[in-house]
Amino acid sequence: MQDSLEEFNKFRSEMNDLILEEGDLNTKRFFNLDHKVYQDGKLPAKTKELLGLVSSLVLRCDDCITYHIIEAVKTGWSKEEIYEAMNVALIVGGSIVIPHLRRAAKLLEELNSEQSKEEKSEVEKKESPDESDKREIKKLDRFQEFKVYTDGACLGNPGPGGYAAVILDPDSQKLKTVSGSEKDSTNNRMELKAVIEALKIIPKNTKIELYSDSSYVLNGLSSWIEGWKRNGWKTASKNAVANQDLWQELDQLSSDFELSYQKVKGHSGDQFNDEVDLLAKKEAEKI
Repeated sequence: MQDSLEEFNKFRSEMNDLILEEGDLNTKRFFNLDHKVYQDGKLPAKTKELLGLVSSLVLRCDDCITYHIIEAVKTGWSKEEIYEAMNVALIVGGSIVIPHLRRAAKLLEELNSEQSKEEKSEVEKKESPDESDKREIKKLDRFQEFKVYTDGACLGNPGPGGYAAVILDPDSQKLKTVSGSEKDSTNNRMELKAVIEALKIIPKNTKIELYSDSSYVLNGLSSWIEGWKRNGWKTASKNAVANQDLWQELDQLSSDFELSYQKVKGHSGDQFNDEVDLLAKKEAEKI
């Protein structure tokens, strides 16, 4: 589309230059008048472009129609307003205008489509990271089932920590990546944090298949946690549960989902397990 418009404008400009170079004074006066008549006067230039389009359709001058549609869009006329003006041309010119009206409508639709793409691109450029994140999270509302891969990492254990999660649809298409870091943490805390942050953005009352290489997380969720709660968040040996704050938060969040668990062997070539492993390490290295 852009190439054809550039070609049209280039040809028009080159031929105008040639005609003015070869033409006599009358030719030059006409071209000068044609240019000046569309400038602001008692009527604004914007209105004159619409008048030029109507006249061009009635006269059935396709080059003129193309030029005036381009200019009408440039000067800010909406698609609806331009169509209304073209309706006037059809009434005045009659059915013989219809073939030219079809070509005009095609060009107008192409111009508006191109303009919409440019506007969308500008919005995305200006969009803040938070707004972009909200749009991604909104996409999750379309699904009732998810696959989630999580991992945590720590440099020193304790030390700088990172966590990561990848949220997939039932067909294993990636929907969202979540990651973050903490200055002073442990590997187990980061493993828990990865699951917590993923659950926070997944719509409630959905099914989640959780994939992790952490026995600590999977055993805790599938069996240990119920005993801890019965014992007042103490282990079988009557010691306080480690990372109790995170386990309690995870317990609260997980109650809103139907969870199932899959143990993944670390560094076994699983695409998404490797991805969250690498991302968690990168997050830890940022600190």
